[in-house]
Amino acid sequence: MRARGRAGGFLDVRLVTVLLASVLTSGCVTAQSTYPDMVNKGDAALARKDYPAALDAYMKAAKRDDSWGELNVAKIYENGQGVAKSDATAAEWYQKSADHGNPWAMNSLGSLYEEGRGVPKDLKKAADLFARSAGQENPWGIYNHGRALEGGFAGEKNQTKAIELFQKAAAMGNVWAQYTLGEKYASGDGLPKSDKQAVEWYRKAADQGNVWSQYKLGLLLEGTSEVPADLPGALAAYKKAAGQGNALAQANLGRMYESGQGVTADRKEALRYYKQSLSNGGPAWVAARVKALQ
Repeated sequence: MRARGRAGGFLDVRLVTVLLASVLTSGCVTAQSTYPDMVNKGDAALARKDYPAALDAYMKAAKRDDSWGELNVAKIYENGQGVAKSDATAAEWYQKSADHGNPWAMNSLGSLYEEGRGVPKDLKKAADLFARSAGQENPWGIYNHGRALEGGFAGEKNQTKAIELFQKAAAMGNVWAQYTLGEKYASGDGLPKSDKQAVEWYRKAADQGNVWSQYKLGLLLEGTSEVPADLPGALAAYKKAAGQGNALAQANLGRMYESGQGVTADRKEALRYYKQSLSNGGPAWVAARVKALQ
């Protein structure tokens, strides 16, 4: 996942969501499939990592114009699971699935057009596909439609409507919409600045395993003018993010263990987290701390 940031800052990882939304999961929901038995068989094969069998089952459904079979064939090619990875082939199958009305395919195809993967980059087409997906109440389509409106993909920006869509997707449980609301409340971008509201939304996303929300929650729980310090809570949030390889969370854990901030000072543990941070491309200041502690 492509994401970079600096300790203490607010990271813009919206581009990361494009990749996440396009890949989504290894398998797919089979509701409304015309040939659910074939798609279910593909899901079972995929779960046991029998990719040839999965592709065979999905392809049988896809060749009968089943939109879920087509969607899953596309994902196998996008992920390169048992086949040569091919965004172009994925785009072809997403298009077939979208043409058959599948909102997940519309969203995934929109992501490919946004990035120019397998198809020529075309933000207007991406925006249209996201809007079509959102029109079918797809939570990822709603979220990405909001991103498209905020970014002016179709030539006109509408942040007010974008935030409404983020709020709708967040209420549906979309983790990146929840993260985005946390960012907006934390920065005051389009919403009244409120660290308390930011904590609420970061926590929702963090509870779903969103690594950047875990890290940002840790930052705020160290205490702000609005949020009383909860150092055990900050430590727990950082540890969750660190466990997912987040270099900034690892750096902050090193700092907390070195200084005894909210935890018993532990030079060895501090060094361990600092070294993890460096191995994951952590901030430059960590190298100095490693040198000082060795």
